[in-house]
Amino acid sequence: MFTPSIPILCYHDIFDGGSHGLAQFGEHLDAIVDAGFTTISAQDLFGIVTGTRKPVDHAVVLTFDDGHISNFLNAAPALQQRGMVGVFFALTDFIETAPPREPAAMPSPKPLPDCFRDSLLHQDYSQFINSGEIKSLIDAGHEVYAHGSRHQATFRTLDHRYPMGHPKAHWAAWSIYPQFDPALPTFTEGSAYVYDGFWPTGKANEQGEPILRRRTTSERQAFCRQDMTASFERMRELNKTAHQFFCWPWGQFDTESEEELKRAGFSAAFTLERGANSPGTDPFRLNRLGVGRTKDGAWIQRRLSMYRRKATARIFFKKLRKRPEIKHVLYATDSVKLSGGSRQLVNNARAMLDLGLDVTVLVPPKSAIPTALPAAAQVLHCDHFKRSTATAFLLRDVIRERGIDVVHTFHNKAYKAGVLAKIMGGGFRLFINRGVIFNPNTLFGLWARIANGMIVNSFACAASLAKVKVPDSRINVVYNSFLPEGPAPQDRGARRKRGVRILYVGNEAPAKGLDVYLRMCQTLAETHDLRDVEFAIAGAQKLEEFASIITPQVRERLLDLGLMPHAQVLKELLFADILVLSSRLESLPNVLPEAYHAALPVVCTNAGGVPELVANGVGGFLCPVEDHQCLAEKVWTLMENFSLRVSMGKANQRIVSGLLSNRRKGLELLQVYHGRRIASPLALDSVNSDTPEP
Repeated sequence: MFTPSIPILCYHDIFDGGSHGLAQFGEHLDAIVDAGFTTISAQDLFGIVTGTRKPVDHAVVLTFDDGHISNFLNAAPALQQRGMVGVFFALTDFIETAPPREPAAMPSPKPLPDCFRDSLLHQDYSQFINSGEIKSLIDAGHEVYAHGSRHQATFRTLDHRYPMGHPKAHWAAWSIYPQFDPALPTFTEGSAYVYDGFWPTGKANEQGEPILRRRTTSERQAFCRQDMTASFERMRELNKTAHQFFCWPWGQFDTESEEELKRAGFSAAFTLERGANSPGTDPFRLNRLGVGRTKDGAWIQRRLSMYRRKATARIFFKKLRKRPEIKHVLYATDSVKLSGGSRQLVNNARAMLDLGLDVTVLVPPKSAIPTALPAAAQVLHCDHFKRSTATAFLLRDVIRERGIDVVHTFHNKAYKAGVLAKIMGGGFRLFINRGVIFNPNTLFGLWARIANGMIVNSFACAASLAKVKVPDSRINVVYNSFLPEGPAPQDRGARRKRGVRILYVGNEAPAKGLDVYLRMCQTLAETHDLRDVEFAIAGAQKLEEFASIITPQVRERLLDLGLMPHAQVLKELLFADILVLSSRLESLPNVLPEAYHAALPVVCTNAGGVPELVANGVGGFLCPVEDHQCLAEKVWTLMENFSLRVSMGKANQRIVSGLLSNRRKGLELLQVYHGRRIASPLALDSVNSDTPEP
């Protein structure tokens, strides 16, 4: 003898133009009758799975989600014509207290997305069954239970979808934003019962975009408690049933939301998992089959045959797993200095904290990085980064103890430990940061395949990884951000006591091209009157090594600022008039966005990723690598044209505020952490508009 299982079918709206047309729905019901199946109630089903009622063969439960008026107008009459019963789930916030409407007085049914928008935006609940219609359904032998209060959604990730005013924008945004604005961005949605999600804070950034922040799990639990309790009490008033059942919106649930559902008093819950419904089935995991728009009667009969027996129903199972949320990110580096890469690590940590995520930073004991981190970041120390295996064990333990979802490593020793921890079976997503353009060793391609992805700061850097066979699908281009410590300067007026200061920021390494800068200075001195010009160099410790190419004409106008703290470099950028970047090899130097914030025009060689950030002729000029004469020519153009310097500086400010903001970087990183590939060039053309692309 086989153990019967009870198939449960899931429908929504039933009308021509809805999820299922009238003829199609009638075909389904006739197919059920022809197959010898009888509909039973949810209370009967509850008795079977809990053992208080004997299982029956050839039984089916028909459920209808959302409480659309077509359920009352069309579904219920079609059921009654065939002696069938249905189980309807209504959204309790949308149930108006009113007598049942006559069919002629009811509005024409609309597609459910439009109904949700009208209800959420205008409190127009006319498309949903009211209290009198619920009573009529119950009096006719049907059942009505809760589907939650209002099908509340959240932004599950920050992966961009359509703006709110686009025809394809999902109606869920109407339940998240307090009001409609066609320009508001929307993102991937999910159930607010199940995902902490991202919510508008009521604040906007400089571009007018809403600032979103992740809700904490405890806040989500409090929402579930309030919503489910209210839904339970309202439905109990209407159906007056001892055992109250619940249907999960979107079929989504998790441990925390299920516990709150039980605390609210519900006795069972319907999911969209597939499997057997037989004695011993968890009543909070009742399995349903979603009936697609294109399915016919033959499909219905095949599914009834597959799921009428416990043995076969268990074979054709489908589990709905909660998609992973990114709640806690760990950044790891073996660096002790606040170098360019380390500052980007700090920026990443700040961006994640601003989005409401938890952040842990793993650094050596003497690292200067913690001094730049916000107090909310949790700092751990590792004194054995040189021993990759020991560091990997430490990482593995920290990940398990703290529930780390993502590990993002900076610098060589940290990424090797991260790879080893991943090999050990760590349940986390690993990303390796790379901000240099020189070719990695051959093994790097292997490490990149073990990690979930690479995060680089330019396409030039990405090209260097391609040389060691790192797949394009693993490479994400996320540009460096700049996090200002104060407001951007608004007016860079001409100075009275001197003419123009031309600034170089960098060390003496050949890749930085200090010698190219000095030759540019000499070319200017030989061809132009430089009474009011000052050549400033910040960051060089051994300028005397270049004495052979520093002519007297240049020396008398040379200001050696020496090695200085980063905060002082930012001040020097404010005091300069033109930044010259004379590099031979670069990925994406941090000094460029720093100069942009200071409203500086730039003259650069087109080394590495520099052209990706410099809008040639708009925010500055580009010259071939090593071409000091071109640099001199472009610098002279800017020296002679004050208004051009001002306009280019403002264009660069728009780039850094609109395209290189820390918020933007945080959003892109979070998308990468969730599994989306980011690899789009900066939209530098947008600097011609007062509103850069988001």
